[in-house]
Amino acid sequence: MPGRRAHGPRGAGSRGRGYRRGRGIETIGTLAAARRGDKLVVLAVDDDRSRAHAIRFGIDEGAEVECVTSLPAGPIIVRSGRQEIAIGRGLASRVRVQPAEQKGV
Repeated sequence: MPGRRAHGPRGAGSRGRGYRRGRGIETIGTLAAARRGDKLVVLAVDDDRSRAHAIRFGIDEGAEVECVTSLPAGPIIVRSGRQEIAIGRGLASRVRVQPAEQKGV
C-alpha cells in the first residue's frame, strides 16, 4: 500500500518509548550508567576536585554503593551505608565503578 510504513510511524531504527539501553553495569563503567538495584564498588574518581566532592558524600575508592534510582536527565540516587545521596550526572560520570561481587555465590 502506498503511504503505509512497514515499521510503524517512527521507522525501522526507532527505539520508541520505554526502550532502555543496556541493563546497568556489567563490567567497569561510570556511576552515571547505573540502574536501579545495581550494587557497585567505586574504583576511582577521575580528578582531584571531583574526588574531594565525592569524599564529602562518603564515596571514595573501595566504597560499596547501591543505586536506589536513576532519574531521567537528572541525578543518580545511591545508598552508601545508611544514607541516600542524590549525585548529579556530572559527578556521576567521573566516578568509575564495577559490579560488587555476590557474596555466597
